[in-house]
Amino acid sequence: MIKETSTFKKVNLFIIGVNKSGTSWLYHILKQHPQVCMSDIKELYYFGRVYPEKMDEYHSHFRFDHDYQYNGEATPTYYRNAGTAVQIKEYNPEARLLVIVRDPIKRFLSHFYYHKQLGIVAEDTNIQQFLAGDTGFLLSDSHYEHSLPSFWHIFGEEQLLIVSLEQAKTDPEAVWQKLTEFLKVNPVPLPLPRDRSENPTGSKWFRSIYRATIQPVKRRNYGLYETMLKNRALRWTKLLLLKLTGLAKKDELSPKIMSRLVEEFDPTYKYLKSLDILDITAPNINMQSGNKEKGL
Repeated sequence: MIKETSTFKKVNLFIIGVNKSGTSWLYHILKQHPQVCMSDIKELYYFGRVYPEKMDEYHSHFRFDHDYQYNGEATPTYYRNAGTAVQIKEYNPEARLLVIVRDPIKRFLSHFYYHKQLGIVAEDTNIQQFLAGDTGFLLSDSHYEHSLPSFWHIFGEEQLLIVSLEQAKTDPEAVWQKLTEFLKVNPVPLPLPRDRSENPTGSKWFRSIYRATIQPVKRRNYGLYETMLKNRALRWTKLLLLKLTGLAKKDELSPKIMSRLVEEFDPTYKYLKSLDILDITAPNINMQSGNKEKGL
């Protein structure tokens, strides 16, 4: 258990997911609010892996010496495990949690191409081939109805806010207002750029460059990789390279594959509707996805 003292400060804001749904966007806009300090590295993977060990090392990523209302972090895999909810609640019972969800099919497709960028999925694998194999490790992240109820049960609406990427795209100011009201911080203007993708999946050319340069560093020397993440110039270089090489071109989905995915995520669409997230609805199975999608 954690020792409580009058001077002990804790992280009290967590963006817990969801992968490829806009967590980087949330992290970067919150980082610019004068009452919020987000960790120097976005994804810390502390709870569910390291907690309660090495807490001093974990806290070194925050600025507790300043008078911020929130010290926060964003690890987009926290939401997967109910045990993580229990650990965060034990660590800080007063913590506030943020979740950003996305149309489950679009999230799955984005994650699929991102796994190509990481080299986990072979570059020449198409959606049809992928769905013919073991797809559970990517499809499961879109089944919000399996993971989010545990967090909702433990934290409740006073401490947990769910927003959607779709609204962040169409009305980012409305999402920003929800965030500031939920966190009870000053209603400052939404930082610019208002709807830019902070962690998009790149084109085939970008993915090959990433696998040849960044991914080996991440695999062999994670400490160096963390240092690189803190470098603003490198982040802007990445965004410039993405602009030059383009974003991922998505395979067109046949009506058969679309029908399978709509059936797969039917419970998810119903769950989102029950949460009053009405800007995410099941697509017409006769529609095919576009070749290129603007994403956050």
